[in-house]
Parts: sequence; structure tokens; C-alpha cells
Amino acid sequence: MEIWLIRHGTTTANQEGRFQGRLDYPLSDQGRCEADLLSRRLKNVGLEFLYSSDLKRAWETAQIIAAATGLRPVSSPLLRECSWGAAEGLTQAEIHSYLLPPFFYAGRDRLKASFWGGESERKLMSRAGYFLKRVDIECNGFSRVAVVSHGRLINALLAAAFGLKARRRWPFSPSPASLSLIIRRAGESSYRLELFNDRCHLNM
Repeated sequence: MEIWLIRHGTTTANQEGRFQGRLDYPLSDQGRCEADLLSRRLKNVGLEFLYSSDLKRAWETAQIIAAATGLRPVSSPLLRECSWGAAEGLTQAEIHSYLLPPFFYAGRDRLKASFWGGESERKLMSRAGYFLKRVDIECNGFSRVAVVSHGRLINALLAAAFGLKARRRWPFSPSPASLSLIIRRAGESSYRLELFNDRCHLNM
């Protein structure tokens, strides 16, 4: 099975460097243009099933892809972005102004959402792993499944697919409107990475 992991298009929060989390930002004009270019690339790859987060920025992206592919997106709250708690809506500069250096390990990716009352890495990994199991059951017989979601959640899906642990640093950071692809062949127990953070369609 191929799972095409798609991050939603750009939002104003992305452009301003804000942590979005569960805040329901829509796509910006740039993001809609990106989603249109993305949909043109996906039109003829043979997608058979389309999942999406139910947050606006992902759902809008999925609807644009659906119009090009003829698929009907299925929304799932399991694909919502990681909750960042009280940090949601803040910029990186604002967060730094509230915290002392010891709370930062190696930049943004090491800031812990749980410190702000958000979702821990363990819970996020558990949610991602559960979704992958759902895909196995619900998409049995399909070869190409697309998933429209968010940066941190796609990070967790990749980590879960490759058997990484919640306590380890996950080395993935997909950009808006990017494509990543994981594949698991018949008889194999784990996925392998075929494509990561591909945005060549934005140059069309």
C-alpha cells in the first residue's frame, strides 16, 4: 500500500510564524493556489481513497484535491494537528519572550507542547499509530491512499510508520503543500520512505 501524506496549503498563521495547533485557520490566497497546483499533480497518480483532518486548512486542501481526482474526502478528527495548548496563536518570538532558555533544547522542534497544556509526544504517537491501523482495516484492497493533515501530525505518522519512539527526536518537518510517500509491500511488516517534503509542483 502507498500512503501519500499531504500537508495543507499555507495559512496566514504559517506566514506569520504562529503555532496553529487546533486553532481553525483557513487557507490563505497563497494556500489555495498551492492546493490547486498540488491537485493538478495528484490528478493522474491513481489515488483511490482520500482522508483529511476536519480542520479548515486541511479540509479546504482536501476539497480542492477531491475536485481534481473525483474522490470524496473522508474527515477524521484523528488527523487534527497536535494541540499546543496555551502556545496556540503565538509566534516563536512571543514564546521565547515567555520562557527561559532551559526550556529549549535545540530550537522549535524541541519545544514540548505538553509544557503548555497541549498534547504530549506519547499521546500524539499513539493517535498516529491508531490511525495507521485504521487505514489497514478501512482501506484493505486499496493500493493508493491519500491523507491530508498537518505538519506535526505527519511527523508523528512517519515516526509511527518507521517504529520510532515517542521519546526520540523525530527528524521530519514537512512544509505546507508538500507531498511525502510511504510504501509497504505485500508481506512486509513496516513502511519505507519513498518521497519526503516534495514541493516541485509549486514550480509549475
